[in-house]
Amino acid sequence: MSNDYPKKAVSHGVVRISENVIRSIAGIAAKEIDGVAGLEEKKSGLRNILSPAEPVRVQVVNDMIEITVSLVLEDGIRLINVAEQVQQNVKENVQSMTGVIVSKVHVVAAGIAF
Repeated sequence: MSNDYPKKAVSHGVVRISENVIRSIAGIAAKEIDGVAGLEEKKSGLRNILSPAEPVRVQVVNDMIEITVSLVLEDGIRLINVAEQVQQNVKENVQSMTGVIVSKVHVVAAGIAF
């Protein structure tokens, strides 16, 4: 986590929002979507290069944020539809709760729950 927190100017100063807060909001929003079994759990030992260390990652770029969410999806769902719903729900929830602009939401299908 960097010290480059997303921030919003308000009449009394600047509000800085912890990346942990944004990760929590994004994770909850992702799990609200039908077809999402959960977030990818951290695994001990060697990790796949394509799999992030955290199930939700936040990157701050010019006071906007990019979010990457690694999900475990339910068997039999149409991945593209669920991914698009997750992107929309995560973006809307984070923006409405924090006031920070979400420029991108990346969805990684990390696994399938059978």
